[in-house]
Amino acid sequence: MKILSLITEYNPFHNGHIYHIKKSKEIVNPDVTIAVMSGNYTQRGELAVTNKFNRAQAALDYVDLVVELPLLYATSFADDFAYGGMFTSKKLGASHIVFGSESNDIEALKSAYLKSKSISKNDLAPLLSNGYSYPRAISELTNEPTLKEPNNTLGISYIKATDILNYNVSLHTVKRVGNHYSDNKLSQSEFSSATSLRQTLLNGEIEKANQFMPKHLAEKIISDGVVTNEVMFETLKVIIERSSIEDLKKIYTMTEGLEYRLKQQIIEASSYEDFINKIKTKRYTRTRLQRLLIYVLLNITNEDYNNYTPEKFRVLAMNQTGREYLSKIQDGSFITNVTKKDALDFYYEIKGTRIYNTLTNQRLNDFNQPVIIHST
Repeated sequence: MKILSLITEYNPFHNGHIYHIKKSKEIVNPDVTIAVMSGNYTQRGELAVTNKFNRAQAALDYVDLVVELPLLYATSFADDFAYGGMFTSKKLGASHIVFGSESNDIEALKSAYLKSKSISKNDLAPLLSNGYSYPRAISELTNEPTLKEPNNTLGISYIKATDILNYNVSLHTVKRVGNHYSDNKLSQSEFSSATSLRQTLLNGEIEKANQFMPKHLAEKIISDGVVTNEVMFETLKVIIERSSIEDLKKIYTMTEGLEYRLKQQIIEASSYEDFINKIKTKRYTRTRLQRLLIYVLLNITNEDYNNYTPEKFRVLAMNQTGREYLSKIQDGSFITNVTKKDALDFYYEIKGTRIYNTLTNQRLNDFNQPVIIHST
């Protein structure tokens, strides 16, 4: 069987994602298509614009199975995000993986990965200390232009993960289409970035959003209330103010005295955006700090991450094809409906969803929302 896995966020699900799914199916001609999807928090350190159940429901019109990417992988930097996606895909028995990239050249990406393997920590250290991001530092040292584009960089992380996992999977890539992923304005073409759609939804411009994403999803998001990181500012302020320096030091990726910077700047900050601007420097990028604040919010420590290897995975949605395939996986790793006996296996996902719901006044959680099933 050909089992296609797509490692995704769908924040929100839009026409570019539909294009990616369709092109991936054209390449692979799979028997089963699976989306391994982030839950309520994303790799860029953001609360998802709408909950994981709404996004899984939308994706199920185009894939057979939606499985949640474990939270600690979903909220980590590119290499760990990719590792988590590949780890989950391997558990699912995926034979093919297709990801988006700017280059649309899998051999060029594999070559760039081999070049990056030759770079030592000693070579990297001077650039990182001068504020270079890890991908930019690797790009400078290898003179490899593909590393300057974000989706190419993530693609190389996928290749690296297959190497680490000794995962014999067929890798393919589809050219990313539409405007740049960070553009706030809607595209003039057929596809627009998730960033621009989040801003459009936040503005309440539903007719404009409907041009680039499933209409029912846009209406649902606006009806529920568009989620942004601003909703966690007051909670973060309380956590940081009441935490000791020693407590903050234990938080995952809290390095080089960042705990002092957070303590100092939270006092004067008037909003989440203001706080990010106050703590951001050349050395500490926005995305790096946004992820750190998610760890603060969820109290994810270095110990949590260092001891983390998930054994069970949450199935969010499936159609009949996905259901039949899932029944063939006999190891008990994939759970369709979470019960109290599973609670420890999904500790981070359950906690994350409860905090997400508290911040957004929503009610769907891992216990009261069963797996979403489509009959076809």
